[in-house]
Amino acid sequence: MMNENPFEYRLLASGESFIDREQEMKDLLECAKSGQNVTIYSPRRYGKSSLIMEFFHRLSGDMPTVYIDFNRVNSVSELADRVVSGTAGSVFSSFEKGISMVKDTLLSLRPTFAPNESGGVSVSLDLVKTERDLEKALRFPQIVAEKRDIKIVLAMDEFQRINTLNGDRLERLLRSVIQEQDRVTYIFSGSQVNMLREIFECGDRPFFQSTKVMKLGKLPVKPFEDYIMNSFEKTGFEVDEGTVREILELTEGHPMRTKELCFELWNQMRAGERTVSVKDLLDVLITNDLYLEDTWNHINSVLQRRTLEALANHEKPHSHTTIEKYGLKSNSHVQRTMKSLERDGILYEGDIVDPFLRLWIKRRTD
Repeated sequence: MMNENPFEYRLLASGESFIDREQEMKDLLECAKSGQNVTIYSPRRYGKSSLIMEFFHRLSGDMPTVYIDFNRVNSVSELADRVVSGTAGSVFSSFEKGISMVKDTLLSLRPTFAPNESGGVSVSLDLVKTERDLEKALRFPQIVAEKRDIKIVLAMDEFQRINTLNGDRLERLLRSVIQEQDRVTYIFSGSQVNMLREIFECGDRPFFQSTKVMKLGKLPVKPFEDYIMNSFEKTGFEVDEGTVREILELTEGHPMRTKELCFELWNQMRAGERTVSVKDLLDVLITNDLYLEDTWNHINSVLQRRTLEALANHEKPHSHTTIEKYGLKSNSHVQRTMKSLERDGILYEGDIVDPFLRLWIKRRTD
């Protein structure tokens, strides 16, 4: 019997802890082979980063992969660094070959080198001072792919943060460079869905309709049920189908929240608790989750709070009855309020993203 809890929910899911997404995997593979760039939309904690990293793991040996998290990019110089170093580290297993290729291509940027963990090369560039320097760095993956006769997949996660890096000019430059790269497939993703949609769906933006759009929804019920039951069984515990269905109903199939509830249930079972009430356990989780209260406290608009209360109680916010009941003023006010909540990542496609937040709000109104 395994002693480790199989429902770790705070780290990226991989291997046995990665659930389904097989259709998304097939779509990503087809795009990688054909050179079709992709944009992945999803709310926070739906598993988009896990999907990308698991896809990269499955590509291992077939195509070099580069992952750039824009949450860790604070300047155009850092972006240039990560593009070059990520590409060199993924493609070149030989330290010497990596140095030679980078020097030949980017000598004017005065690169410095260090061995990476796998014996390849890690690169740092001198501060990028001009747009021409940045353009050279951004073209590096295509140059390497051409010289090595390979294809590369490069992911830019939380890509909406490009708006913080001299957004318009960088967007235009990046788009002009990418559209000439036939050997590099780009995956753009982010959890601030509205901002990402503006980049790829607004007609006056450089990336307008330049990628295949993939919307990441909740996990299918059956694979999730199988995963939960198998994970308990493999670690020496049993749960019945009714309990699993209750878990998925309470968490609405939300990937991270479902694992979180299962994580606590597994801990209770390991501690010797023979009869554990899933609802009672959920109540404890919600009560102790400071994120929920913090989220609510940061909502200063009365209309936003009232709209969320209506949604938490499964009311239709646009109906005349709901508008009167919750004091939402008018349908146009509701539309503006819901758009602002979507921009903040609290709503997605007109509903509350986090099922725990829904239950927390509902408890306040009961």
